[in-house]
Amino acid sequence: MNRDVEEVSGKMTEQLAAAEAGLGAFQAGAERIRTGPAGRQIVWHCWGEGQPVVFFHGASGSWRHWIRQVEAFRGRARLIVADLPGFGLSDMPAMPLDFPAMAAEVAAGLDQIIGSEAVYDLVAFSYGGSITAEILQRDPGRQRRIALCAPAGFGRPLMPQMRKVRGLEGEALRQAHHDNLGSIMIADPARIDPMALCIQMLNSGESRLRLNGVARTADLAEGLAACGSDVTLIWGTRDAFMPEDRLAERMARVADRCPDVRVSLIEGAGHWVAYEAAGQVNALLEKSLFDC
Repeated sequence: MNRDVEEVSGKMTEQLAAAEAGLGAFQAGAERIRTGPAGRQIVWHCWGEGQPVVFFHGASGSWRHWIRQVEAFRGRARLIVADLPGFGLSDMPAMPLDFPAMAAEVAAGLDQIIGSEAVYDLVAFSYGGSITAEILQRDPGRQRRIALCAPAGFGRPLMPQMRKVRGLEGEALRQAHHDNLGSIMIADPARIDPMALCIQMLNSGESRLRLNGVARTADLAEGLAACGSDVTLIWGTRDAFMPEDRLAERMARVADRCPDVRVSLIEGAGHWVAYEAAGQVNALLEKSLFDC
């Protein structure tokens, strides 16, 4: 290896190790709750006290997708952050996968934590929007406020190209994850910091559930229109899954079906908008969840 490259790699290794240690310490400070039957348990990471605010992460993710929001709001409410089935520390769901049944197990797990009649606030990212759509169909009216960041659940998104990471090691593995962050998650390369890279690598290593071809029956727009909740939708204008023409179509559909929903666009941000533009997203969450 070139000496200059070796020095950069060594420095990055140190930065990744520091980021992983920080995430581990942060996670250790959470209350960890397991719900569901043996072999299909769902892990929930909980911080704080007060009004329940539930978070669902994106595909191939974990609670770590919400690190910037947990940092900001853990002293303001009871944050209940799922590792969805097949991701993070949670077990795989029953196979072959029945998506509505899996979402029902997520909802049942939440009921176990907060009670089957409790109302709660709900925040979801990407794939978490599909879980949200199923839960709105199952338990309408229990979500006091809903905030969705680049949500799935409105139809089939564009699928950008990703590099395969299986079989790679060392610097080649880090570079592949860095490239994937840039192609699908974060629009501004300067925002791909060691913490983002560490989260991507950890999440990928823990991801076991493959979602290609899985039928998801609930429609998010229909659920939002019927739920009666206060709803905020947040997208980055450079979301790789939602190019400009599709984003305009999506916003028109939302406006037609859910005229009371607030839509916020964050200029220049990519798909993982809650990390890349954490300050702006947190300000919107502050307003939608707490300034009421």
